[in-house]
Amino acid sequence: MATSARGIRRALLLLAALALLAAGCGAEGGGAARRGQGGGSLSLSLDWTPNPDHVGLYYAERHGFFQRAGLRVTMRAPSDPSAPIKLVGLNQVDLAISYQPDLFLASPQRPPVKAVAALVPVPLNSLIALGGSGVDSPASLRGRKVGITGIPTDDATLATLLRTGGVPRGQVRTVSVGFNLVTSLLSHKVDAILGGYRNVEGIQIEQETGARPVVLPVDRLGVPSYDELVVVANSRRLDNDAAYAARVRRFLDALRRGTGAAIADPAGAVAVMQQATSYKAPFLRASVPATLALLRPPGGAPVGCMDAAAWRSYGEWMHRTGLLPGPVDGAALMTDAYLPGACGAGR
Repeated sequence: MATSARGIRRALLLLAALALLAAGCGAEGGGAARRGQGGGSLSLSLDWTPNPDHVGLYYAERHGFFQRAGLRVTMRAPSDPSAPIKLVGLNQVDLAISYQPDLFLASPQRPPVKAVAALVPVPLNSLIALGGSGVDSPASLRGRKVGITGIPTDDATLATLLRTGGVPRGQVRTVSVGFNLVTSLLSHKVDAILGGYRNVEGIQIEQETGARPVVLPVDRLGVPSYDELVVVANSRRLDNDAAYAARVRRFLDALRRGTGAAIADPAGAVAVMQQATSYKAPFLRASVPATLALLRPPGGAPVGCMDAAAWRSYGEWMHRTGLLPGPVDGAALMTDAYLPGACGAGR
């Protein structure tokens, strides 16, 4: 399963989610989470099938961190046509893993959801090209073809990259390749791809070619930094259901401890993900440690912490690039209040 496929499905699921949220996110109807997730149980929707981005979750589960916190956590991949943000907003699940950009894209519908922790606190989305291709910066894209997945942020991200490189948008051709990012690059259908992850497609390409590709994360090319994946909770329930809020706190504490233990035990984390995913062992031996190296937030903050100023900056970028119809205060979409301990000044 490639990240690009995850991106296409994410775009389709988000469209379905927005329509359903507009019709029903205000309802308090007794969804599965409200009916059956009392006591120490928590249901969690993943953003996609289990993959290296979820290493902290699965390490915490397999090594008993959730159990020691008095929790029974059920993790499931989302099924069509539902999307994680919608499931949380409609109380169909207690928590979800989703993407910071998708919280912004859903925000005009005002779903009762809020990010409560960063699962992957840095952008994974990257501009990727084959080594020796001559593409090593946005400036070198002039006259080239770039493969994109088709998710809503692709065009705005590419336009920002080209502006950083001083390249007029009309001098770069985009090719929508869907979930075929890696094959389109390896077959030279395109000169670079945008939408692949540095810890997934970047490693897949290196293992298939035997040569290190050029991998340029988008936050180094003019796009504000953001949290690629976040834990999403129902904001109304956080305010009105003390038992739910307490379970969320215990979950985040266990997740933080489990993630820290996984970072300290790369070999053990690889073994866990070999059991949890369908990826081949050689890929996991490279991808899992690469992912673990990215799980501590920039600036030395504890695992899980989010930066309110960075969320504001990213929201301003989304509005400026036309991805949002109006300004959105990014800090209103997240809270560190349910994480154990302090996340530092300005967070």
